[in-house]
Amino acid sequence: MTDDVLLSARGLEVHFPIRSGGVFRRSSGAVRAVDGVDLDIRRGETLGLVGESGCGKSTLGNALLRLVEPTGGTVTFDGIDVTALGRRELRELRRRAGMVFQDPFASLDPRRTVAQTVSEPLEVHGLHGDRRERAARVSELLELVGLDPAVADRYPHEFSGGQRQRVGIARALAGEPDFLVCDEAIASLDVSVQAQVLNLLRRLQRRLGLTLLFISHDLSAVRHVADRIAVMYLGRVVEIGPAAAVGGDPQMPYTQALLSAVPVPHPELERSRKRTVLRGDVPSPAAVPTGCRFRTRCPSAFEPCPDVDPALQPVGQVDGHLAACHLHGVVGTPVAREDDAPEGPTPADAARAPRRAGRAH
Repeated sequence: MTDDVLLSARGLEVHFPIRSGGVFRRSSGAVRAVDGVDLDIRRGETLGLVGESGCGKSTLGNALLRLVEPTGGTVTFDGIDVTALGRRELRELRRRAGMVFQDPFASLDPRRTVAQTVSEPLEVHGLHGDRRERAARVSELLELVGLDPAVADRYPHEFSGGQRQRVGIARALAGEPDFLVCDEAIASLDVSVQAQVLNLLRRLQRRLGLTLLFISHDLSAVRHVADRIAVMYLGRVVEIGPAAAVGGDPQMPYTQALLSAVPVPHPELERSRKRTVLRGDVPSPAAVPTGCRFRTRCPSAFEPCPDVDPALQPVGQVDGHLAACHLHGVVGTPVAREDDAPEGPTPADAARAPRRAGRAH
């Protein structure tokens, strides 16, 4: 990991087992929510993570902070192996890496005032020693997110959705983090309020030097706030690169379909532009297609797609623009099939043969 990379994931997996049976429940498969993700997030940048509902975006964000335990791979934060941390070290990590949740009402305790909510991280991490210092810090944080410090004694139900999300942002900033995961932070807000929260996050990032992972299904919002964009499909990153390149010259058919679905404000342009309509439904993450996992819906699928699992490779005209698509060259891992098994006895069969012969006598 280079010095400019704050957080790195390699081969990250989160698989949820499927249990079947009665009393003796057995694992009959797994939901592959995150299935081998390699990702680098640089210091001071905003990485936008987009994809359809159910593609694994939120699970990936949770796994990076170990709010969900990874089942495979590694996560490194500022040179520290997050997957190897004990409870005490993990608490210190969560001071430096916070989260802004999707639902600003559900994520706030309705029985606690704003002051109690925002000051909780200060108490947990032993910051700003006495009660007076903590109260001053709470007032400072509320002003930072655009709220009047006089509202500190109010409860969540007394605020609008946008104001509640600002409280959630203030709580996430209380530990003075280096990194924030914003998990669908604007999805439940009105459109006008969404713009206000997006602009707030951009100001905070510049002022505090934050690194952000901005998770959303709204490509237009991500293009507004992100430096780079990563596109997920069925647990994998299928395209990643600078926001202008991914948003303006997408090289993966899935990304092209997502962009074609973004509404255009001008009616004439909306009527004249060509839409890409995907066929079929999203496959179950418990039964991922072989080879390219997008091939069952891709309008450009051809011979190698079922047989080779595509790897990210350089595409387009901009450095750092990568896509996992065979249209740019067949690069990846061949799919192992039953009919590919070698003929005749394998070395393991040969080793077991003397033992079988001894038991026969």
